Amino acid sequence: MSSTEADTICNQIVSKVADAKDTSPMDLDPLGKNIDPEALEILVSSGSFLEIRFGYEGYTVVIDRSRNLTLR
Repeated sequence: MSSTEADTICNQIVSKVADAKDTSPMDLDPLGKNIDPEALEILVSSGSFLEIRFGYEGYTVVIDRSRNLTLR
């Protein structure tokens, strides 16, 4: 995996959730079951949003305009 691939917001989400659940990313449901990963990458790259929220693996994933990623 290239560093660009590793830096995608989708990979960051999966990694952060796996860390929070103390499990391997491979043990999580595919992110695409909850949100369109390609559309999310495009939206985050555009910066034309205030905040994005969606559910994944029992967490609410929150991404702000500065690309800060938090789990609630």
